[in-house]
Amino acid sequence: MKNLFTILLLVLFVSNTNAQDSKFYIGVGAGLATMGGDINDGDAYSGTGLNINFLNMGLRLNETWGLTANLSSSGFALEEGDGAFGAGVFSVGPMLSFPMGNMTWDLKPQIILGLSGVWNDTDTLFDDATMKGSGFVIGNSIVMGEGKGFSWSIDLDYVIGNYDEIEDYSAELEIDSSFSSLKAGVGVRYNF
Repeated sequence: MKNLFTILLLVLFVSNTNAQDSKFYIGVGAGLATMGGDINDGDAYSGTGLNINFLNMGLRLNETWGLTANLSSSGFALEEGDGAFGAGVFSVGPMLSFPMGNMTWDLKPQIILGLSGVWNDTDTLFDDATMKGSGFVIGNSIVMGEGKGFSWSIDLDYVIGNYDEIEDYSAELEIDSSFSSLKAGVGVRYNF
């Protein structure tokens, strides 16, 4: 699957290397996130957490096509007890843009190259456990502003993943826990 995705990205890049309207942007953002899946079995964690987009980067090959890469982290507190769960996502994929006046809607389906989790729950066996997995992101952004300089975005992303490894201080185990998250927030970008 990853090889097919890589080939698709290369074909897209090679077919659009002569695009005149190529633009690069880099940005950050913050918002709220929900947590679902097996990892939140029994609703142990709070329904809403904080999400931070540390890196939101894109290369517009033309007015319609582009490439995107994102690095974000979400944190969720336990409903009861002392502890938290953090999920980090590094994802890449194509970007399809739809102009809407002085705004643009960016549709960004992405493959997760790195899905990590940190589980810190002093009331369970897994105190300070780390998890690894994979998945997909269905990303959406409404970008306000055009041209070079700063622009604002409203972001709505849905993360679908699966953790398949867990490691704590004593052992590394295989697991099969689904993870999902709906993230909504705002961001600021600088267009070069």
